[in-house]
Amino acid sequence: MEHVTPPLRLRASTATSLDRAQIVRLCQRAVSRSDYALRLLPQLVNRGSLFLAWDEGMLVGMTNFETWIDGSGWLSVARTDPAWRGHGVATYLQHVIAQYARQRGVRTLRLWVASDNKASRRVCERGRFHQVCEAAHISRSLRTSDSTWKVDSSSLSNPRLPCLLRSKNVLKTYGYVGYRRHFIKLSTKILRSLRDRGELYSTDDNVVLITKPETFIRASQSSLTILEGSFTGSLKIAKEIARGMGARILSAYIPYDRYEIAAAKRFGFGRTPWGKHCLVFEKRI
Repeated sequence: MEHVTPPLRLRASTATSLDRAQIVRLCQRAVSRSDYALRLLPQLVNRGSLFLAWDEGMLVGMTNFETWIDGSGWLSVARTDPAWRGHGVATYLQHVIAQYARQRGVRTLRLWVASDNKASRRVCERGRFHQVCEAAHISRSLRTSDSTWKVDSSSLSNPRLPCLLRSKNVLKTYGYVGYRRHFIKLSTKILRSLRDRGELYSTDDNVVLITKPETFIRASQSSLTILEGSFTGSLKIAKEIARGMGARILSAYIPYDRYEIAAAKRFGFGRTPWGKHCLVFEKRI
């Protein structure tokens, strides 16, 4: 797919393996030589949804797009060459991706930016995105264990699922919750799907969403969302479940709440440098 008549002499394409050298150069100039996007590059290119912005033969920006389980589109790994910042490159890519998404039946786009990234926040506002919630990203490593303690995935009844949408944990982020590295908007339908995937776990007092381990950058990682019950009790349960599944890292987006951030720290969770304070934005297209 290629767009050849955009403004500002820019044109867009989706990345191929032939663009690798230019993408590496862009990431190094925009972030650093240790940009985590470089380690994700093979899978991003293979998915065919890494959008590139070109000024003649120079790669000046990129943004990744993928659809998610609630039917939304997620934008991530946005990079703009420092020499082209402030010239509408990121806004242009948002526009190109919105057109691409609409053609595939996607009607909602989401992304998050760091709260202190004023430039990215302005780009979101110019692109008519609006903020829907704020969160902090936490994670901790998990040691291997020979413990036989195990919680099976839940068989929550259908009538119970809508109650989770009204829990105080979910309402703190207005129904938007972390799922792997993204945010989704919870609904009864989505909860039913997550239950059927075996990713909901419940005890007498707690209901948590824990994803199957997947390798992200280096280690096998599971993500956690607390749906109901005490915050600290849920963290304790989640650690054991994720460890039992073989995850080496457990991560979570939690509400940006001082108490919960401090409580997570006591359980060995630290705030990730890139996600200390996330602002989640959404746009209907």
